Parts: sequence; C-alpha cells; structure tokens
Amino acid sequence: MGEGARDTRGESEVLMHGNGSPGFDGRRIEVLGDTASLLLRILPELRRGGVVFLPADTIYGLSCRWDSERALERIQVLKGPGRLSQFVSLVSSREMAFQYAEEPSSSGLRLLDEHWPGPLTAVLRARAGVTPEFCAGTEGTVAFRFPRSPFLQELVRDLGVPLVSTSANRTGEAPVESAQDAWGVFGGAIDLYVDAGPLSGVPSTLVDLTEDRPHLLRLGGVLPPELAGGDEADAR
Repeated sequence: MGEGARDTRGESEVLMHGNGSPGFDGRRIEVLGDTASLLLRILPELRRGGVVFLPADTIYGLSCRWDSERALERIQVLKGPGRLSQFVSLVSSREMAFQYAEEPSSSGLRLLDEHWPGPLTAVLRARAGVTPEFCAGTEGTVAFRFPRSPFLQELVRDLGVPLVSTSANRTGEAPVESAQDAWGVFGGAIDLYVDAGPLSGVPSTLVDLTEDRPHLLRLGGVLPPELAGGDEADAR
C-alpha cells in the first residue's frame, strides 16, 4: 500500500505508512478511530508471538501475549539489565484474571470492585497448573490490570489470553511519550508501532493482594484511601 494510502476495508480509519519496508513507516499504524481495522493489524502480530508498541491508557507500553516465552525474553532484552520485578499483564475482565490467579481476600475484592477497570495493578497468587511458569514471579504470583480503555479490553478479549504491558523504556529511564521516540530507542526490534500521538502520564498503582490486607507497592494513577501511607517499591 502506498504512502499515506487508506485501507479500504470497511472505510478504515487506520492509516498505513510506507511500503512495508523494515523502516519506521513500514512498521507504524496510526490510530484514527476504527477499532476493527486496528485489531486486524495488531492481533496477527500478537498471535504469532510478536512484540507491539501500544498505547496503554495513560502511557505507552511494550506488549506481547503472556504465554509466549520467546516474546517475553525479547521484551526483557529491550528493557535491559537491572529489572527485578515481574511484568504486568492486562486482562479483559475479572473472570479472565481469576482463570489464572486465586481470588484475593474480601478486602482485596472490595479494592478491585472500586478500581477495576482502572489504573490499579493487582499482584495475586498464581493458580497452580494453569499459569505458565515463566509468567509467574519468584513468589508464585501474577500481576494483572483490567484497563479502562474499551479498545484494550476488546484487544485482550479477542486475543484470548492476558497481554503483557510494560512501560516503553529502558530500565531506569523515563517512558517514551511517542512512537517516533520509541523508534529512536528500540528501532526494528519492535514488530509493530501503534501510534496514538503523544502520551504522557503515570504508571498504574501496584498493590499486593496476596495477603489478607492489601499492601501498596507503588503509587501511580490512583491512591485508595485505605492504602495511604504504605511503602512503595519501583516495579516499572
């Protein structure tokens, strides 16, 4: 498809750039409104184990299907050495989360009732036998977020498994705020760049729900009153 050509399937609002070359324009799609056409481009990349640069509510993220060990290893290399925490994955519903994780305590469930969907990531006990070993943290946990974005919810639902979403940055650096900036950092190591324009914000709040009482690990997009004053740990 030529420079700036429009995908005519269903009057798509996704612009395709370049001629399919391995350069930035050949790997970039622009978000202009039509979710169906976006999904037609993104889902095949994720299903084959690709790594995609995606808008994730308030900031951009690096994403892959969570059951692809090879793709997770690629993201780990992109993030660089020194990252100690496990990756966060997006789910399309609470039901999807509890397919792979044990339900938290009653206080943890209340927290999810109040803040899901939204900018809160929950660390939960992984269910034995259903969570790939390479997805679980060293303590046998998983970290899930139920995003507010209808597009992300539909993407994960159609993918059928949780979607890894980690901030688009090298470990210790600030997240990039545009697809062009991301190309400058990661280049051709990303299979597809989904460009939604400049995005800047804060990561999600990270909460440990593996015990009876929720414990704040990282302050982000929301601070539940019951967690005010908790310790924080950088888990980006």
